[in-house]
Amino acid sequence: MNESKTIKILIGLCLILLIAGGFMFFQKGWIAEISLSSLSSNLGLDKDKLEQLSLLEIIPEVAGFGKEKTYLLLFQNNLEIRPSGGYLGTFGILKVKNGQSSFFEIHDTNIFDGFGKIKTEPPQPIKDYLKIDNWQMRDGNWSPDWPSSAKQVEYFYHIQGGQEKFDGIIGINATVLPNLLKLIGPIYLEEFKKEFKAEDVLYELEYEVEKGYVDRGINPGERKKIFKALIKETLKKVVKNSFSEQVKLKNFAINELNKKNIMVFFKDADLQGSMVKFDWAGLINQSEQGDYLMIVEANLASKKSSAFIKREVEYYVDLTGIRPLVNLKIKFIHQGKNKDWFNDDYRSYLRIYTPKGSWFLEAKGVERETEFLDELNKTVFGNLIIVPIGQEKIIEFTYLLPERIGQKNDYRILVQKQSGIDSIPFKLILKDINQKEYIKENIIEKDYLEEIFLVK
Repeated sequence: MNESKTIKILIGLCLILLIAGGFMFFQKGWIAEISLSSLSSNLGLDKDKLEQLSLLEIIPEVAGFGKEKTYLLLFQNNLEIRPSGGYLGTFGILKVKNGQSSFFEIHDTNIFDGFGKIKTEPPQPIKDYLKIDNWQMRDGNWSPDWPSSAKQVEYFYHIQGGQEKFDGIIGINATVLPNLLKLIGPIYLEEFKKEFKAEDVLYELEYEVEKGYVDRGINPGERKKIFKALIKETLKKVVKNSFSEQVKLKNFAINELNKKNIMVFFKDADLQGSMVKFDWAGLINQSEQGDYLMIVEANLASKKSSAFIKREVEYYVDLTGIRPLVNLKIKFIHQGKNKDWFNDDYRSYLRIYTPKGSWFLEAKGVERETEFLDELNKTVFGNLIIVPIGQEKIIEFTYLLPERIGQKNDYRILVQKQSGIDSIPFKLILKDINQKEYIKENIIEKDYLEEIFLVK
């Protein structure tokens, strides 16, 4: 195992155990193997930057050795996809001191929002399609850029009366839970006489929170009590795992971080810089000089229909004109069968992030006039889409890229995957100035960079 991978595994374990409110541990043999010179050759970083990545600095700092650390945990339900991962129905507060959890509690965001007295103008799509005139914490993660969403949610936490000062904000998507149960096995809650298994934990948990609490005679204000109990029992089981199971947990943590199911924002600039280096910060890349694409969805139907949606993307680029021409086709497949308390037609506000200076030409399959804005150094096209239950629908955007993208000897595109979406089949078709076509296909599970050297 090379040293750079070892660092990622240790930091990943550190973060996952912070989320769990469990115990930090060190494997001295691994730490002893790490040297600045070996890291320099593996990561291509200069010594000054390597100092920021030193395990001996990062892990004690994150784990609260010497000074207690406080973290805001945002549980994002990606069965109801939102720009930074999923609907923010629950949040937690975790305090860590000397590698141990000193305080851990979970709150219902909807109840917390009820205490808010300051009104904030929401983004226009939230106002138009959710019919909400007051932007609050539960809808605060509207940006696909994690630091932006994290800061916005923290802002709402404070203006609505929250008193904690946070050292970091960690987003955790709902799909982390079934993935974790695949490793550690089912969880039985004695208080509720119910077992949760990996294959149906999210549906069963959603049922208990939305409907089951009535049958159990639980007050609506306590309907997420079962969620709190499940999280705590899961975390107890995590920290009791054997050493061999902890090794699997390390790999699990790295995978979830790499796929943006866990995203981290630290207030400390050095720690945050380390997260950026490892691509665990959920950043929108604002410096890419080649082509760029990010497809961002926001489920606005207040149902969990995102669980039934599959996607296929075809991206066609024609370099024969003065400005490159793009035809983007996104096929949405709604695999649901019935409308009920859990599922409905898929109503989503779709945003296409393109290189700044792109010029919109046409959209097909959308519901309204396309809206435009520039943000995060991108030009963005936005529109409402509706995919009926059991049907397929192709959404198509045609636009021109900035002229500079077609003037190089190579074509390069960065495709950033939205947090909360598992994977997307992606097909790139490129026509160069000589009419030669290049075709690349991939299954995108994390950010994807493709570079094609053109024959002149």
